Amino acid sequence: MRTSGNLYTKFVRGNSYRAIFIPFGLILLCLIIYIGRLENNSFVKDLRAKSVNIIYSATSSISSPINLIKDGFEGISELRSLYEENTRYKELQLLDSSSFQELIALKLRIAQYEELLNVSKDIEFDFETSRIVGDYSNNYNSSLIINAGENEGIKIDTPVAGYNGIIGRISNVSKTISRVLLLNNVNSRIPVSISENGYQGILVGQGSKNPTVEYLDNIEKIIIEDLVFTSGKGSIFPPFQLVGQVANKKNNRLEIEVFEDIKSLSHVRLLNYNIDDEG
Repeated sequence: MRTSGNLYTKFVRGNSYRAIFIPFGLILLCLIIYIGRLENNSFVKDLRAKSVNIIYSATSSISSPINLIKDGFEGISELRSLYEENTRYKELQLLDSSSFQELIALKLRIAQYEELLNVSKDIEFDFETSRIVGDYSNNYNSSLIINAGENEGIKIDTPVAGYNGIIGRISNVSKTISRVLLLNNVNSRIPVSISENGYQGILVGQGSKNPTVEYLDNIEKIIIEDLVFTSGKGSIFPPFQLVGQVANKKNNRLEIEVFEDIKSLSHVRLLNYNIDDEG
């Protein structure tokens, strides 16, 4: 009986807390429901306003670090975009550098061929600089006027170049000025070689359009972006002077994109080249 009494005492003590908190919880719930129904009560309004302020402060304190994290991720994304753009720019620079190195390698290879063939003396020349004083180019008659003539030793057929390649030859000379017949003039004909394999053809002016290469064999072996340079045939232009690159192939002709931009030139180079003087 004593043991039963102890168990009963423990049960009563263990459930005494439940007996206290359950009624208190029910009363609190009723108060909340009752206050919620009092729409016009000023106390309820103040309580709601304070609750809203507390909730707003709490959500602000929570959202602030979230916004900081979001801004951080956006900043990282922008930095990544800048880094990727910088990487692409460096890759483009590398491609430009590679193209330049290919040109240098081509010139070195040509120099080796010249040494093997013992023709290096044929391409020794210097140049004089002259200022462009007039551009009389139109759809067909592409030409420039320069302020150098017979007084400076300029002769007909003197090769003329820009900073990046051949642009034409002298077609008329007076005492103080000369006319330059440009590559895209319809009357222009220049023997050229294409690629390091040296496929031969004639560069023909097309007026306002890009010049073309005609009378060409093995056109199927030529690819877009192959280099075009003077062949040296005809004894007017020195060999291995850059002209442009292949831009298109159509109707057994090659369209050539000239390296030199005539409109950007203020001066030209007059090449003192004459193979007969070497003889």
